[in-house]
Amino acid sequence: MSAERDDGWPSIPTVTRVMAGWFLFGVGLLDLVTGVDGVVYVTFHVAVTLGGMVLLALHRIRPGRAGWITAALVTVAGLATGLLVDTSRCCLADHPQRRGFPFPFLGLGDGIHADPRYLGADLVFWACAGLVTLVLVRFVEKQMPERRTPVDLTGYVGRHSEAHAYSAQHRADENVGGLT
Repeated sequence: MSAERDDGWPSIPTVTRVMAGWFLFGVGLLDLVTGVDGVVYVTFHVAVTLGGMVLLALHRIRPGRAGWITAALVTVAGLATGLLVDTSRCCLADHPQRRGFPFPFLGLGDGIHADPRYLGADLVFWACAGLVTLVLVRFVEKQMPERRTPVDLTGYVGRHSEAHAYSAQHRADENVGGLT
């Protein structure tokens, strides 16, 4: 699949991916430079910065199906496991139980109260964490031996042009082996 259309302009998904990548990278890096407010703050903004970098370099990474599946699983599993922990950190202070990581977005104990802003922030965090795992899976895939069946070339005999190309190499005035 090409990132450009037939007329030379980039496709809409490519432009959207690059814009989102620059946005995430810029916001994450700017927030890291302007101040640090605890481990959760740093973790969130490092993940957002790395997620933006992955989106910008996605055309070079060329992830496979296993990478995309792993990224989706990390996103969903991270959001779900964040609901298991009861925290007293920021956000939704009016509710006795607060759940979600890195930001509590679900208040329990006196009914169910969800904050869509913090849910969106958690979703962005876990999606960026999934993008980082996509890179890790691709790195592991590159380290694995090739999966194609090796071809035995011991019985191969050159037929048409191979023999002529080798005999024409002695000609100093021809640079392509007799094909001028």
